[in-house]
Amino acid sequence: MTLPDGRPKGLQQVLEERGFDVHNLRAKCTPVCPWESTNCCMARLLSQQEDFMNQPSMLETFIKKTGHECIFLPKFHCELNPIEMYRYREVPKKTFQDAKCCAKEQLDACPTEVIRRFINRSWRFMSAYRLGLTGKAAEWAVQKQKQHRQVSQRAMMSIEAALG
Repeated sequence: MTLPDGRPKGLQQVLEERGFDVHNLRAKCTPVCPWESTNCCMARLLSQQEDFMNQPSMLETFIKKTGHECIFLPKFHCELNPIEMYRYREVPKKTFQDAKCCAKEQLDACPTEVIRRFINRSWRFMSAYRLGLTGKAAEWAVQKQKQHRQVSQRAMMSIEAALG
């Protein structure tokens, strides 16, 4: 990915070395690539190459190197992110460093048992979404469920009876 003198190669050069004709492609779509597109721009084409798709990010590599598991959550789904269930959202944050400090402070202030309950609640939401529930139905199932990390069969039967 670098030239002999240490400078990084550009998208065009990397793709051309892999045998792609990219002369008519732009570097990157703005604001984002169309969902179904496979070769709309050089960035999308490179991102779909096997070695790039399977390359862990620097963040993931760092976290795993320290002996921890790295889990990426969907953006903007606060019910799937346990830290969002605590007071994290209430604290104003202007920079990334502020956000890091706030997350550490909130986690340190939160009892372990509460964190476990938040994580289990997140797992139940994921279970509800996997079962095809959305919105209010997912919320209801998560509140009514009796199992540890998933929406119970009883809750699903209750929803089906109400809808059917």
